[in-house]
Formats: sequence, C-alpha cells, structure tokens
Amino acid sequence: MDTTLIPTGRKKRSLRPPPLLSSYSREASLLGLIALIVVVFSILYPRSFCSWSNLVAILNNLATDGILAVGMMLMMVGGVFDLSVGSMVSLSGVVTAALMKKAGWPVSVAVVTGLGAAALGGLLNGFIVARVRVNALITTLGTMLVFQGIALRIGGPGIPSLPESFARAGQGEFLRLQSSVWLMLAIALLFHLFLTHTRFFRQYYYLGSNPRAARLSGIQVERLQMFAFAIMGLLAGVAGIAYSARVNTAVSNVGVGAELRAITAVILGGASLTGGKGRIVGALGGVLFTGLITNVLIIAQVSSYWQGIIQGAVLVLAVALDSLWTRSRR
Repeated sequence: MDTTLIPTGRKKRSLRPPPLLSSYSREASLLGLIALIVVVFSILYPRSFCSWSNLVAILNNLATDGILAVGMMLMMVGGVFDLSVGSMVSLSGVVTAALMKKAGWPVSVAVVTGLGAAALGGLLNGFIVARVRVNALITTLGTMLVFQGIALRIGGPGIPSLPESFARAGQGEFLRLQSSVWLMLAIALLFHLFLTHTRFFRQYYYLGSNPRAARLSGIQVERLQMFAFAIMGLLAGVAGIAYSARVNTAVSNVGVGAELRAITAVILGGASLTGGKGRIVGALGGVLFTGLITNVLIIAQVSSYWQGIIQGAVLVLAVALDSLWTRSRR
C-alpha cells in the first residue's frame, strides 16, 4: 500500500482517497433525476425527445462540456476552480485555426501549438494562484477576460473553412457518434483511472480536504495546484480544437459560459466547493443532466431568455444543495 510519513513519525498515512459516501449518494440521486426526466419527457414528447437521433444529438453537443467537466472535477477535488476555461476553449481554437489558415502551418504542428498555448495559459493561472498566492476566483476571472480578448483579437468573429484533413478528424463518426464524443469518453476513463489508481492524483483528495494538513504530511501543495491548472488548460485546449474541427470553424466566443456549465455539472455530480470529494463518473452524470435540460427546453420551444434563467437557477440550486449537504454532514 502506498504510504507517506507524517512529520511526527508516529504513524503512516495512506494516500487512499477519503470516504466518498456523499459522492456516491449524490451520484445516485442524480441518476434517479436523469431517469425521471427521460421518462416524463418521453411521455410528453414521444417523437421528438424519445428517439435515437435526439440522443445522438445530445451526446454530440455535450462533448465539449464533458471534457471541461473532467478537468474541473480534478480541480474541485483539489479545492480550487478555474473561470477562464471557457475563454481558453475559444482561444485554443482560434490560435490553431489562425496558424493553419493564415500562417499556412501544417495541421499537426498547429494543433500541438494550440494545445501548448492552452496548457501555458493554465500554468500561468496556477503560478499566480499557487506561488503569488492570489485567490483563484480573482485570478481566473481576470485571465478569463484576457484570454477572451486575445481570442477576439486573433480570430475576429471567427475563422471558417479550415483544412479538410482537420475537419475530417473532428467530423468522423462511429455508431453515429462523432469523434469528439469518443475523445471525451477516453479522457474521462483515463482520469478516472488516474484518480482511483495512482498515488500522485490521489493526493488531490487530501489537498482539497485540508491543505494545511496535506502540506504538513509532505504533500507538495503548490506543485499539485500548478499541475492541476496546467491540466485544466490543456483539456480546455483539447475541447476548443475538437469543437473547431467538428464544425469546421473556429468561433472566437464559443466558450462563453462553458466554465459555469462545467462547474454546475461537477457540483451536481458530487463535487464540493470546499474540495476533497467527487468522481469523474459524477462529472459525466452532471454534464448529461445539464445537456438533457438544455435539450428539453429546446424541444419545448422555451424562449432563449428563459433558458438562461433556468440554467442560472440550476447553478444556484446546485451550490445551495452542496452547502446544505456539507453542513448536514458536519
């Protein structure tokens, strides 16, 4: 068993994640709520909602949010979050597209450069939070505006008609699901294995539960925080580039609001603003729930204004329920 010695030397602490009973309960409740939504709206809209084509559309549309939710779950397990990821989705897409379309770079080189820029942006966030000790909310709120401004400066309203080989990779299908959905599932499986079976990633549970105790136990808190922000930036880059390939256009504001959807999804899926709990499967469940809500609102022809109101209310409700759950357990 992997262990690490605490400073007193009297006993060893296992780096196994803390009990996740609350996360399992939240996931079970969310699964029941998803099932209820499916049953009710299959009855109300049997032709438009209860169809394979609609399910495929839901899954294809939530791939971007799903990739972001995986990274956000890792961050919130560690006790922090990132509001700049939506802007990073936009920035990575337009940087990659500009290098391919305007500069004439090979597709592979442009993609690697776009991913590198996204990871560097995440690392910048991590450095400011972990080393400079600026609050994560203030840091990522500021960089959100910076990244979005750079994306608009580079891409304008958007960069259409990208190279065919690039679009082909994003529009490929298997079982009618586009490649971005399979990419999301592969990333989710990978990080699930990381968080459950590797010593390094299990440290994030201790970091989120009690940063001071984690530091006294020998865990390198600053390094873990910087790494989490860099991973979050990289995954935002993957999401942005995958979306651009899927629609064959780099849209400069495509990520607006994506950070709030990701945070909503992971809180609904069992994460907490106080850190220390959550699982990747819960993040995917939260993304599926928010995707179903959006799909139902569209099918019911609810005004776009009301859609924003309802989505905002879901976020507030998710945070409120998390707060009540945490207080009840204490």
